[in-house]
Amino acid sequence: MKKALVKISVVVLAASSMLLLTSCSKKPTAGSESNGSDASQTYGMNSGTDSDGFKVNSLKAPSNQTYYFAFNKSDFRPQDMKALLIQADYIASHANARVRLEGNTDNRGSREYNIGLGWHRDQTVARILEQQGVRANQIQMVSYGKENPAVPGDNEHAWALNRRVDFIYKQKG
Repeated sequence: MKKALVKISVVVLAASSMLLLTSCSKKPTAGSESNGSDASQTYGMNSGTDSDGFKVNSLKAPSNQTYYFAFNKSDFRPQDMKALLIQADYIASHANARVRLEGNTDNRGSREYNIGLGWHRDQTVARILEQQGVRANQIQMVSYGKENPAVPGDNEHAWALNRRVDFIYKQKG
C-alpha cells in the first residue's frame, strides 16, 4: 500500500511538472487559436511512427492515441505525458467527451496474467486522466491481454509494439 502511494505521488508530481512546463512553453501553430468554444489546440506535431515503429502521439485533442509500456510493466512512459495531458485537458473541459482505454500485452505469459496486466495498464492511464479532472464516467476500460496484437510475431520488435493502451474517443465533446 505504501509503495503504491509513493508510485501515485511520483506520477502526480511528474504530471504536475509536465503540465507546468508545457503551459509555459506552448506555441500554437498558425490557425490553431481557440475560439473560446473549443479547448482543442494544435502544437505543430503530426502523428505518425518513429524509426522503431512506435506511433508518435499527436499533440492535438481530440486525437486517438497509443501509449506503450515496457515488458511486464504498467508504468507510464514520461515521453507520452505531454500528449496525455493535452487529451486530459480536452476531456475534462468537454462533459460529453468519452474515451475507451484498451489494454494490450505481448503474447508471452498466460491469458489470465495478460488480461490482468492489460487492466493495470488501463488503470495507469485512467488515474492520470482522473488526476487532471476527467470524470470516471467519461472513461471506459477493457483489457484484451494478448488477444488483440497490433503486430503479429514472436520477436522483440513485435512484442514492444503490442505492449500498449489504445486510447480511443468514443464520443468527442
